[in-house]
Amino acid sequence: MRDNTESSDDGRGVRNALTRISDALGVPAAAFYGADADAVAHLRREQEAHVLRLVRAYLQEVDHEHAQRFIAAVQALAEVR
Repeated sequence: MRDNTESSDDGRGVRNALTRISDALGVPAAAFYGADADAVAHLRREQEAHVLRLVRAYLQEVDHEHAQRFIAAVQALAEVR
C-alpha cells in the first residue's frame, strides 16, 4: 500500500522535471498546461526564429540551383498545410 509521502514525492519529481525542462526552453512550466498563452506564443516565435536561422545558414552554403530546389520544396510544404 502506498502512503501519501510516496505520492507527494512522485509529484515533486514531476514538478522538478518540468522545472528543468521549462528552464532549458526558457518558458514557464505553466506553458505545459496551457495556462500561459503568451509563453507558448513566445516559444513558437523562438522556434520559428531558430528554423529561419538554420535555413539562412543552409542557403548561404549551397549553390543557386540547390537553393531554388529547397525553396520550391518549402513552398510546396506550405501549400499542403
